Amino acid sequence: NEEHNTTNSFVQRTIPVRFAVNILVKKADESTNYINFTAGRNDLQKPVSHILQVQNLGIRYIPVNVTIRVPVKLGNTDIWSNSSGLKVPGCIEMTEMTVNPPVTDFLTKLKTIPLVDCSVAVCKVFSCTISTLSSPIITYNLTGEVSSAWIQQTDLQSLSLVSSASLSFDTQQYIHIFTTAQDRYINTEVETRVNVYVEYDYKKEIIGGVVGGLVLLALITLGLYKAGFFKRGYKELLKEAKTEGQNATPGEESALPVHE
Repeated sequence: NEEHNTTNSFVQRTIPVRFAVNILVKKADESTNYINFTAGRNDLQKPVSHILQVQNLGIRYIPVNVTIRVPVKLGNTDIWSNSSGLKVPGCIEMTEMTVNPPVTDFLTKLKTIPLVDCSVAVCKVFSCTISTLSSPIITYNLTGEVSSAWIQQTDLQSLSLVSSASLSFDTQQYIHIFTTAQDRYINTEVETRVNVYVEYDYKKEIIGGVVGGLVLLALITLGLYKAGFFKRGYKELLKEAKTEGQNATPGEESALPVHE
């Protein structure tokens, strides 16, 4: 108080206070890690589950919103066989928030980074509201049939289908205790590796082997015939039969039984 005024001897300031919280969202181990398709087949389907878990590791309960983004179309081809009916139980589809990919030339990007996420594919957005996130784990399960029709256009034998999830809360009232690395806790991805295998056709090899074997056998037979192998054998048989006939004693009875 530089003016030594005793009538105004205090100053009032407002300090904002935020409660520390420790929440996270992560991929569940039960999520589908790998699926395989046969190259050239556009009519195949494989079940895929992307499972997310939200957990409160702190002692303070907090209202949280979970946003889930799922790739549903690459180019003009649906990724899921039931894309229109794809749902996440406990969440609402935000049709007005459907994400269109910022990258139009997705083939070029996929050759460099083979990840099918919202940067190259059209994504559905689901919003899940948790009024009070307490200690029990809350699970969100996205399950459907992934089609093989969209893969052929990529001309790749291996790529990944990636869904993402993020947590949001009132940052005016709460602050994450890991302020420098909170993105690791409130953002996550679920990745399913998609492998394409070429089904080898052995029919040509089998037919070629049989035909080759027959041709080789015919050539060997022809060579033996030209060398007189079969003629010598026939002459030796005749000579042997003649010798046996000359060596037979007179009056020798036939071994065949005689019927009266």
